[in-house]
Amino acid sequence: MKVNYFIYATIDNSSAMPSLAEFQAGGINSAPLEMVCYRDIAAVVSAIDVDFSLGDASTDQKESHQAYLLTYQQVNEFLLKKSGSNGMLPLKFGFTANSLQDVEKVLEQAYIQLRTYLDKLKGTMELVIQVSWELPKILQAIIKENPELASADPVQTGRLLFEAAEIKKRNFIAAIHDHLSPCSKDYSDAPLKTEAMIFNRSYLVEKDKESLFDDAVDLAATEFEELLTFRYIGPLPAYSFVNIELNQGNFAMVDKARKILQLPEKASWETIKSAYRQLILAHHPDRNPDNPQAVQTTKAVVAAYDIVRAYCQSLPGFGEPNPFDEISFAKEAVEQAFIVDNKGAVLARTQPPKNSA
Repeated sequence: MKVNYFIYATIDNSSAMPSLAEFQAGGINSAPLEMVCYRDIAAVVSAIDVDFSLGDASTDQKESHQAYLLTYQQVNEFLLKKSGSNGMLPLKFGFTANSLQDVEKVLEQAYIQLRTYLDKLKGTMELVIQVSWELPKILQAIIKENPELASADPVQTGRLLFEAAEIKKRNFIAAIHDHLSPCSKDYSDAPLKTEAMIFNRSYLVEKDKESLFDDAVDLAATEFEELLTFRYIGPLPAYSFVNIELNQGNFAMVDKARKILQLPEKASWETIKSAYRQLILAHHPDRNPDNPQAVQTTKAVVAAYDIVRAYCQSLPGFGEPNPFDEISFAKEAVEQAFIVDNKGAVLARTQPPKNSA
């Protein structure tokens, strides 16, 4: 079978990078971990000769797949621990490239997305909170609080209990989130895994706020300990906060972001910041309490600004006087900024080839 390269994650290589040799177990099938660097980002990879498509896989193949998934998670947890205040960005399990040169091409073509996510995830971790309840116990509590429900028609009682349980569930969710959200940068909901589960939410938390988040979880769990069961998972790499669209190159991402910010094809950094501030003020949920789309619109504006900022910061001389110089968003300018030359990439192995002296 042809050897490919499995990509675990990308990391920031603008400062000291982790020593991959410290992770002695290696990657999938114990293959040595390697780095492919492009500009200020690096991909952590290992050579593989396995097929990740399950299809009608046998039991042995499925067990092997689970073992590969475990290794992928272990490598990424090592990178999270070693990345310190720098960012680490886990890529989707099973993403492979045909060669180290193709890995470099991925970094080039997706640079803006990868750089934007690395900036967002810098110094953060994912913490997962899952909450379950025992519905009969909840219904008993509702009847205790509202004894008149027990004397109603059985059909009506069932309907009223269901409605009351849904209200209580929403109140629980809101109360738990109110405890946790002040300690996090973002959150993402995942599907509920069982009928008893009412809350399955990942929080993006800065590493230096982990203890505050721990305290908030303890406070919420103590407040509802008679009715709810909490499960706390993490720290993890920020799997739930990454959505890389590799079919969109740098120009497509930058152009889409530029249009969201309502910028012309040329704009100074001061103009970009001004446009961003105006859009945030115009669409912020606090100013638009009756607009249910305000939150999503604001998030889209923030995401667009992050992309445009990543592009601008990647340009030579950015940040130097004069901040009123215009930056081009034309297709030729964006694509020219990411042309790979012979010095664009550096391949770093954790150990020398077997036949080397």
